[in-house]
Amino acid sequence: MYKPTHDTLDLHGTRHQEVFNKVDSFIGENLLKGTPSVFIITGHSKEMKKQVSKVLDDYEMYSQESIINPGRLTIDLT
Repeated sequence: MYKPTHDTLDLHGTRHQEVFNKVDSFIGENLLKGTPSVFIITGHSKEMKKQVSKVLDDYEMYSQESIINPGRLTIDLT
């Protein structure tokens, strides 16, 4: 069973219009903490992944889908 951690943001149940603020805050907080990488759980929604990518573009970052679980994105913050 999935257990959330401080380096993971689960977007299940999040509306598309709420994604920008949630992801922006999450990335910003982890950058300040010096977290090397984080995970964002999007589920299999292509639109949710698109919304996350828009935020990452502002940070000039990109995500990588997990091969085992394509609903989980890894973002390198270093």
